[in-house]
Amino acid sequence: MFYNRFFLLLTVLALASCASKPEVTFKNYEGEIFGTYYRVQIGDSDRDFQPQFDSVFALINTASNSYIQESEVSDFNANGNLVNPSFTFRDMLDSCKKYHGQSQGYFEPTLFPLIKAWGFSFEAREQMDSSKVAILKGLVGFESQLQVTDTSYVAAQSGVKLDITGLGEGYAIDKLAEVLDQAGVTNYLVEIGGEMKGKGQNPSGKAWIIGIEDPAQAELGVTNTLLTKVTLNGLALSSSGNYRKFYIDEKGNRRSHLIDPKTGFPVSHSMVSVSVLAASATQADALATAFMAMGAEQAKALAESLPGVAAMFVLAEKDRLRMEFTSGFPEELKQEKK
Repeated sequence: MFYNRFFLLLTVLALASCASKPEVTFKNYEGEIFGTYYRVQIGDSDRDFQPQFDSVFALINTASNSYIQESEVSDFNANGNLVNPSFTFRDMLDSCKKYHGQSQGYFEPTLFPLIKAWGFSFEAREQMDSSKVAILKGLVGFESQLQVTDTSYVAAQSGVKLDITGLGEGYAIDKLAEVLDQAGVTNYLVEIGGEMKGKGQNPSGKAWIIGIEDPAQAELGVTNTLLTKVTLNGLALSSSGNYRKFYIDEKGNRRSHLIDPKTGFPVSHSMVSVSVLAASATQADALATAFMAMGAEQAKALAESLPGVAAMFVLAEKDRLRMEFTSGFPEELKQEKK
């Protein structure tokens, strides 16, 4: 797999009646990418976009796929430096820098040594304790551990490694949407691994409606129970959570795959999942990861301070789930859940 991360199931809801007739003709593109799936629904165009989509995927794979030995990120992680990086690699690192700062350091691209040691990469987990975590935390710090010049990226010390896939799916969605926007396509839905961005109308001539699953039911294997739904028109939706990917260690501790970069330990707060709405899929993807790391109270305050960002938080309370929304979350959906 490329992206060793969690995603919630986001379901496209067909709300038109059987008598509804499509207002536009749609073409579908789908396949496997980044260890997950992609699906693109496009209206208004007879053009074949597959070659352009494949080019986007190839550029991102070559830049950021740590499961490919020849990728640029693998080169950096193996050698501690990367000379003459591609535009895509530099563009993704610029996005990492932006959202690292915007998230107060909770979106952390240098977290890979801890992710690997805790057992959430392609390698077996290590024996972890406070001393081990403290040592590995010394390798973490996007601003302090990565030296950037006009022609290179250099690790500040041996052992610093990058994982930039925390915004990879969102970045790819934005690039695919950019291809469609430049071609004048006005109706589309781009989806990669449960992350989505929509514009205009669906094949039934209605808005794109996305359902967000119930985490409690999903943990039991029931994937068709929804908490709420969201309308996408020029917006992206990204969700993250800690209820699917975890393990119980030898001491009986539940270890989530989401690592708090401030402590170096897997998160242990009451927030089960978060869904983020933003105009940029890259931003939504990065912030969903960061919000899960920081917990509901801090995440909600940060989301409220960011223009164009809205979020829904799902919190575990004894035998039930409780939802909280930022003020910018669509009002009709908040009313629906009262």
